[in-house]
Amino acid sequence: MNANSFSILGYLSVLLWLAVPVLWFLRRRFILPGWLALALALLSSVLATINSRTHVSRIQAEVIETSADALMQEAAKRKAVEDARSGEVADIRFAEDGAGDFIDKAGMDDADRKYLESLDESKDPAWKNQKKSRGGAGEESADLDDMIAGEEPTKSLSTDAIPEEKATSVPIIMSEPHVATAQRLNTINLNLSFYSILLGIIIFVLDYLARANSYSRASFPLPLPASWRNAFTPLPVIVARPEKPRRNLTEELAHLARRGDAFICFTKDATALPETLPTLGNSSRPIDILRVDSERISDTFVFESLWYRRSCFVVDSPQRIQTLFAGILKQLELRHIARARTRRNVHIVWNLDQPPSEKDLALFKHFARSTGFSLFLIQ
Repeated sequence: MNANSFSILGYLSVLLWLAVPVLWFLRRRFILPGWLALALALLSSVLATINSRTHVSRIQAEVIETSADALMQEAAKRKAVEDARSGEVADIRFAEDGAGDFIDKAGMDDADRKYLESLDESKDPAWKNQKKSRGGAGEESADLDDMIAGEEPTKSLSTDAIPEEKATSVPIIMSEPHVATAQRLNTINLNLSFYSILLGIIIFVLDYLARANSYSRASFPLPLPASWRNAFTPLPVIVARPEKPRRNLTEELAHLARRGDAFICFTKDATALPETLPTLGNSSRPIDILRVDSERISDTFVFESLWYRRSCFVVDSPQRIQTLFAGILKQLELRHIARARTRRNVHIVWNLDQPPSEKDLALFKHFARSTGFSLFLIQ
């Protein structure tokens, strides 16, 4: 392989697409952003394309010129023919004869004449080149023709309007085996850079799904099926928001709505929360947030609406929170016995000063893991 087969950009593209599978093997050992592999793959493809169009396309095969030995052999053959015929001609030379016209071509046969003309067909005698200028007859006839036609002598054409040819790129000369190797390696580089993009997309998607159920690492929520996210990272049964939260309460609820999940919020004041929240990709049909402020909304209706994600709820009455949370635990027990699981994750957002009792937490952990529920503690 010739080192000049690739430019510096070509070799850099090779290093970049080699880094993509390395990131694939290191994704479980180190916390790396998923977009990094995709960005390296895209940059590798761009550099490989530039290298192919600006460098590899200029590589040309070396043209072998006629060697000096071949020219000497041709001159020796010509000299041998002249020596063989020199004794058959007279010593008389005319002024019109060229350097090789002392040979009497009239006495040659057709084979000798053709061979001699092929050796020196590009060299005409000097008298042939001067024949047209002898006597100046050609110029007078040209002037006479111009006068008869009634036109002035043709002026020289201006070359200002003729566009100059653009300077072509300097070719890169190599031997034919090296040219074939460079073109083959260029094709391999382009193909592997394209495959690295596919691998980068896979790494990006897997990394996104692995981060989706993590409060500190999740980003840009998408309404994907809960089974996809839970397959990579199980949904935590109890999530405690850190002291320095990433979002306020309204933003937390909006984040859950954009994930495609359902929630019920137990809070001290429900007036600060909106009545609807937009869902990603379907902003014209936002999800409703219903206020549970009386016994007219039954516990069964609330649980069924959460299970099938028909709507979300917010409760700010302490007495209603206790009865509703107890009713949810009873429904979770029934679904646990029936081995039922919701298609969308359901979050119980606990925005109260006091957390649930130890007994309720133990029951919730037992039933929620298999049914797809989670408790989000905000204190």
